[in-house]
Amino acid sequence: MQVKLSAEAIRGMSLSKRVRDLLLEILFGFVLVMAFVAYLFTLPKGTTLNWQRVALVLNTVVIFGFLISWFRDVWKCSVFWATIAALLLAHTALYLFVLNRIEGWPLAYYVIANPVELALFTPVLRKVVKADRGTP
Repeated sequence: MQVKLSAEAIRGMSLSKRVRDLLLEILFGFVLVMAFVAYLFTLPKGTTLNWQRVALVLNTVVIFGFLISWFRDVWKCSVFWATIAALLLAHTALYLFVLNRIEGWPLAYYVIANPVELALFTPVLRKVVKADRGTP
């Protein structure tokens, strides 16, 4: 059984599920923005944001947002979520290791690294989901 891409999964969704998903995505975005604003208000005067960390958080949201949306039809599979958690941990640990050693990591590096990460993570997730479902 093949993992459907999000466009195929969306076609099979009812209107109420589409509206529910859209509202959840809007709520998620709103919560992220409000958390960022709250964080800005808690900064002591005269300090600036650690933009490398902000870029890492946004990059992580992009990478894992794509992965989670691409594998919509296996959201109920606990092995999928365990694999996502392991990949997230590895992604974060590697980036924190690199960011602590390289001064001034350019944003263009994320543009180069994102397709590579997606190309590595997608087959891993497909393989794990297939193995969990018992398909060859």
